[in-house]
Amino acid sequence: MYNLTSWKNGRNGVIAMKVGDVRFHNFKTADHILAGIEFELADDFGDNTTRVNGALMIGKTNNTDAILESSSPKGLIGPRTENFRIENSRFHNWHWNGAAPLSSCSHCFSCTATDSGARTIRSKNITFG
Repeated sequence: MYNLTSWKNGRNGVIAMKVGDVRFHNFKTADHILAGIEFELADDFGDNTTRVNGALMIGKTNNTDAILESSSPKGLIGPRTENFRIENSRFHNWHWNGAAPLSSCSHCFSCTATDSGARTIRSKNITFG
């Protein structure tokens, strides 16, 4: 999937529930309450499959809403499965109220979650500003 721009969509900019060899290229997200991009379950059968490449994730812009100011969103929430990749991506303006550019284990914060173990997420050429 290529060149999606998503902003102010409420909870998330992009949600991928159960995906295989899916690649998000050049996605741009901003001003989301929970996450810019969230993967719940991703293909765990190899290193070169599910990934985000060339993303720009902005925590909040100058045109933000009051609800975002009191939230603690994440730029990307990684899956509960192994071998996810994020490459050549930029994160900006994640410096308020516990917001963070990266998080792991999608839906492990839910009381129905049965697994909250560590996962392997590979990254390359990531910048923060």
